[in-house]
Amino acid sequence: MEINTKSWIMDYYDENEIHFYRKRKTYFSGKTQFQKVEFVELPSIGETLIIDGELQSAAQDEYIYHESLVHPACLLNKKTEHVLIIGGGEGATLREVLKYNTIKSVTMVDIDKELVQLFSRKMQNWHKGAFQDRRVNLIFEDGRKYLEATNERFDVIILDLTSSFGERVEEKFDPILNLYSKQFYSICSSKLKKDGIIAIQALELTPADWSEHAVIRRSLATAFKHVLSYTVFIPSFYTTWGFLLGSQSHSFETLSPKKINSIIAEKKLESKLCSFDGNAFIGTTNLPKDLRKNIMSKGSIIEDDKPLTIYPKEME
Repeated sequence: MEINTKSWIMDYYDENEIHFYRKRKTYFSGKTQFQKVEFVELPSIGETLIIDGELQSAAQDEYIYHESLVHPACLLNKKTEHVLIIGGGEGATLREVLKYNTIKSVTMVDIDKELVQLFSRKMQNWHKGAFQDRRVNLIFEDGRKYLEATNERFDVIILDLTSSFGERVEEKFDPILNLYSKQFYSICSSKLKKDGIIAIQALELTPADWSEHAVIRRSLATAFKHVLSYTVFIPSFYTTWGFLLGSQSHSFETLSPKKINSIIAEKKLESKLCSFDGNAFIGTTNLPKDLRKNIMSKGSIIEDDKPLTIYPKEME
């Protein structure tokens, strides 16, 4: 079969792996001040967001990622009234947070105003009008600078950061790296209420690729007494993706499907969730023995002057 390469799009996975998808339609392709953005339709996975050459979100399964990121923290917090999202430009994380009728305010901070405005216009199927909700406060600046300056205290902080690093329009330093360090996690801890919870998308987590998640986990553990890793298979990522929770008061050790399902019912969320429930979540926390050992091993910590580096497992 002869392949017209112009009708295909490349998803750069790493230096050893590249995925190709046939492209049906391009909705947008261009650059903002901070990143290269493509919004396309792929027959195999639907409307798809690609940032800096890496697939970030696909219509087919974005709900799996966003429900997994948002709901563990928001469910386990008793009130969930005031939430901070750093990143989350396409608005789907915001959409999930707004499913809670207890929400009084959601502050979403994203450095890329052009990107968020583009998503607001082009990706209605993702945000479902969340950007127009009166409880939402959109702020366009560096997430760390905002958090350092604010006097607000939050019930939940969600870090929904892009997984592509060092690609920001030839910048010498990627501003996203400011949001992965023990110093930044300490700032996050100080901006949470007493029983607050932080939720982080924490990169790939498999028996073959766990080093970056492990170093993020260790760094988070310097600022939070209790830390929990969990992992979810995202079909469009072709891998299982890692997430982290951190808290000073929630130990995460007494969770059960029955308890989580009870909270879901209490908060009237059953009909609003597609993939997430107590059974699904407890399954995601039951990591294989070798993976548990690896991510809890001793090793390096991310510092402001020693930023996160994507490196092969054997260097850990």
